[in-house]
Amino acid sequence: MIIILGSTHDDILYFESVMTNRREETLFEKYPLEYGTIFNQEVVLAYDIYTSYESGIIANYLLQKHFVILCIVVGKCVSYSSDMKPGDIAIATNVIFGDVNQIKESNSQLGQIPHLPRELPASDEVIVYLEQALEKRSFSRHDRTLFVTSSSIYETVERIKHLVMNDYIFGQKEKVVFDCTSGGVFLSANLYNIPVVGIKVVEKLLNEKSTVDNYINVLKQYSGVGRAVVTCIGDIGRNDIMRD
Repeated sequence: MIIILGSTHDDILYFESVMTNRREETLFEKYPLEYGTIFNQEVVLAYDIYTSYESGIIANYLLQKHFVILCIVVGKCVSYSSDMKPGDIAIATNVIFGDVNQIKESNSQLGQIPHLPRELPASDEVIVYLEQALEKRSFSRHDRTLFVTSSSIYETVERIKHLVMNDYIFGQKEKVVFDCTSGGVFLSANLYNIPVVGIKVVEKLLNEKSTVDNYINVLKQYSGVGRAVVTCIGDIGRNDIMRD
């Protein structure tokens, strides 16, 4: 089974439209789940999830209940660096928790959960498939980025002062985006040793106001992202890349 997790219903609408054999479930009487198949792969869509606390709980539940071969996080993000502009597609290479600071308590690095790596990696093999699919299915610019995740919304420089040192965030100045849901999924997937990727559309730059036009632009990009992810799922099925 493949997990596709978004925040809003808009985030997963494309996948819903191409799924067959759909059935619905409500998890914990709160979170909608939709099961079905895409390219003969079993898929579960999860949404109405707005924090990494929630995404981690839901990913962990699904990983325990089903034989999962891949986790995918979709939706929108905010860019720290001007090289990732509104409408661009960000592909996570690593995820770091921007709201974890256990330095004094456990001699950890900023952003590191004690006893775990600070940077939770995405699957390089799946990223390659995604990039190939984006070249075929989307005309939007895409790039590999660092995802800084926080259950708080980071929209202004004031909110991220604790993360910035000489314009760098975790040693990186370019190709950095913020989101609120990837952390929990990446944490669960890495603990279970399951491949995971994040692919999100940049809504706006840090310090810019959210606008209806920005969100409409995001929605327009979702179809390209959806086509690329579905193509990736088909490639995974044909090439059996998750056999190990």
